[in-house]
Amino acid sequence: MSTACRRCGTCCMQGGPALHGPDLALLRAGWLHPDNLITVRRGELALQPLAAGPEPVVREFLKLAGQGGSWCCLFYDEAAGGCRCYDQRPMACGLLDCADTGPLLAVAGQDLLTRFDCLEPDAPLIPFMREHEHACPCPDLAAVGRDLHNPQAVDERLAQLEAAVRSDLRFREQAAQSLRLSLGRELFAFGRPLFQLLQPLGIQARNTSAGIRLTLAHS
Repeated sequence: MSTACRRCGTCCMQGGPALHGPDLALLRAGWLHPDNLITVRRGELALQPLAAGPEPVVREFLKLAGQGGSWCCLFYDEAAGGCRCYDQRPMACGLLDCADTGPLLAVAGQDLLTRFDCLEPDAPLIPFMREHEHACPCPDLAAVGRDLHNPQAVDERLAQLEAAVRSDLRFREQAAQSLRLSLGRELFAFGRPLFQLLQPLGIQARNTSAGIRLTLAHS
């Protein structure tokens, strides 16, 4: 039985790959662009290889962005049933083999690229990225999840998160206006907005006359 990749797209539809050191050459050659990438920040919940469920990310990494509001890889063309950058695909895509995941698992979490690796040291974005990381760190989402199961802690935790969500959105708006950032470049520079990181925990955000309000999905 053949073990060659059938290019069925199953892996692509589950999410684009994380980028590793050798993939920096694709950026420098122009095959990939920062607007194609999204930063997964330290502390964000993500599904790790062989893990039973999402776990907090130990250190940040870059991955190919999704499309249509999903994690389906930006470069996967479902209509054509193929990858639009197959000949210049990231290293992890070349290692992935449904019949033998060993080579991919061997590099998982190793030599991961970050947003800082992809920019020149004097890039105007870098001070904003550092300031955002200091002013709007990703909260301890594992602790948040525990608090949501404690009726005595829920209200206080939601109030804290509301303030953090507002601060995060305010920073992004100011940075986008100052640097004229596209949405793609914003997601590269700052990762996904905090309110989106809270959704897997059942926390919903809505705009009200009093500003952003957070509620639990079941409340």
